Amino acid sequence: MEKLSRRIAWTSAVIHGLVHASVLLLPTLLGDLQRAFHVSLLEVLAVANLMYLAFGMAAIPAGYLSDRVGSRRMLTIAAAGCGCALLLVSVAPTFILFSIGLVLLGAAAGVYHPSGLSLLSRGVASGERGRAIGIHGVGGNFGEALAPAWAALFAAHFGWRYGFAAASLLAFLCVALAATLPQEIRTAATHDHPVSFAGSLSAFAATLRTFWRSPPLRWLLLAMVASGFVYRGVLTFLPLHLTSQRTGSNLGASYLTSLVLIAGIVAQRFGGELADRLPRERLFLAEVALFVPVLVLLGLSSGVGLMAMALCFGFLWYLAQPVANALAAAYANTSDHGLLYGIQFAATFGVGSFATTVGGLLMASGGTSRAFLGFGAVAILQLVGAVALVHHVRRAKLSAV
Repeated sequence: MEKLSRRIAWTSAVIHGLVHASVLLLPTLLGDLQRAFHVSLLEVLAVANLMYLAFGMAAIPAGYLSDRVGSRRMLTIAAAGCGCALLLVSVAPTFILFSIGLVLLGAAAGVYHPSGLSLLSRGVASGERGRAIGIHGVGGNFGEALAPAWAALFAAHFGWRYGFAAASLLAFLCVALAATLPQEIRTAATHDHPVSFAGSLSAFAATLRTFWRSPPLRWLLLAMVASGFVYRGVLTFLPLHLTSQRTGSNLGASYLTSLVLIAGIVAQRFGGELADRLPRERLFLAEVALFVPVLVLLGLSSGVGLMAMALCFGFLWYLAQPVANALAAAYANTSDHGLLYGIQFAATFGVGSFATTVGGLLMASGGTSRAFLGFGAVAILQLVGAVALVHHVRRAKLSAV
């Protein structure tokens, strides 16, 4: 890779890891937060719901601004916002201020994805873009994988606040790292003819209608929304579930959660290779079909079986992501890919944020096992979307003959 492309790829990978780690510090600390602020688990989960909702919904306005003020500036805003929010969370004396800090953290982290991806698309040569996106994805996976262990270690040895404070220092280092990018990247998005805000909204609405009129995109979006719900629910409740099933201590459960996410690093690379070699719709269906039994067994197992099912979930979920992204790209015009991925991210993680509240209600009535069985039921919607997608594509091929 060229020097500039390498710098952009690794800078985006580091910041990508930061934003994912920042929003995954919370699940490991649910019990600590209950004791610190004298609140119920449902109250903490409700705030987590708001944080993850902000994380998902920030993607659309961030994408709009990235096209107008430049990717580098938005990357800097994302890192600085995460740093300030993490610092606020670490020192918040009341649950209200803590909650405000978490919501701000979600919004700041959500700014990253459209900005980081547009930075890669504009600043990296087309022949090196695939490798750069691969580096970017691995950075996000490492951030997710390290977050549970990071939070648990700080909580065990120093107190839960120190994990957030240390993460804020890393965020401010990322601000300095983003500043090393060349000035050209910041102003890469330019418009020969300025577009009014009303005109932009009109064009945005027209593109949404085009997406909705595409049956394969509709079914794929249904599958991805269900997938995002399951993902958020599993990662939020897995540490609690492992502890409640006596699979290990809270620290051990955090380490295993990190291991589950490390499995995703291998799975993403493998899924990308499969997506280039096999029929994507059928591959997606095969991956999704395994989700429901794995989630059911995840809810019913204990001991070694539970650990095995947790690893299977991490591998399968990340295996399906490059396949789904490749399908989305195939069903939309190239000029609409940025908006499509923004909408996909917002829908997947925005709707997925409610898994924290729904899972909390299920857990209150029947323990963590019932929550995971509920996530298995939601995964059926993902399977319905994948089956409908394969059926539509097959019917379209028959009609074309």
